[in-house]
Amino acid sequence: MPRAITGRHRAECQRSGGLRALATGTIAAGLVAAPALTSPASAHSTYTVQSGDTLSSIAQNVGSTWRDLYTANRDVISSPALIYPGQTLRTSGGSARQAAPTSSDGGGSAAHATGFTQKLLAEASQLEGVPYVYGGSTPSGFDCSGFTQYVFAQAGKSIPRTSSEQAAAATPVSGDDLRPGDLIFYSPGGSVSHVAIYAGDGMVWEAPASGGQVRYAPIWDVARSYGRF
Repeated sequence: MPRAITGRHRAECQRSGGLRALATGTIAAGLVAAPALTSPASAHSTYTVQSGDTLSSIAQNVGSTWRDLYTANRDVISSPALIYPGQTLRTSGGSARQAAPTSSDGGGSAAHATGFTQKLLAEASQLEGVPYVYGGSTPSGFDCSGFTQYVFAQAGKSIPRTSSEQAAAATPVSGDDLRPGDLIFYSPGGSVSHVAIYAGDGMVWEAPASGGQVRYAPIWDVARSYGRF
């Protein structure tokens, strides 16, 4: 039987709808900018990932979108948040080469993700485009905390159902110690009303609000805290 939706959870989901207008395209401060290409993008069929790169920054440099790059390199990228220095990506044809994962500077880099976190982010990426459904907790539709709970369960870890319960149960971490796989709890009104999975490099996987879909997006520039399971 579907889980009954409590008044508290109903209010949480309704509040999340108002947060969409607060989202910004600004990536979290402190990220390293990707190096500029030395020649026009049209002259290159591949790009070698550098320390500090994100799929979005590479896409901007080569005149593409992160989604197009991800689609063109699905054979070597398990998640848009998991790229590694030394990895060669297709940008306008050619072939791609899988490099061994290596560490990069910055605790918030997706290149640090291993084991459970890699599985978690890969599971989240497989659900991109699933519609937001009020009270949803299955691949037919998710609300914000239904999405995070489901993804953690698929990766092998049980967490509570609502965003406020998840925030209370998680081990608090600071923004300086934020790592891929951590949860970001948004509380612009003073209490937790939305949750997302940190994907690294200032990006999250989230089920944003009514009318939206599971997406890979920048961290919202609103009051927030962080937790780890």
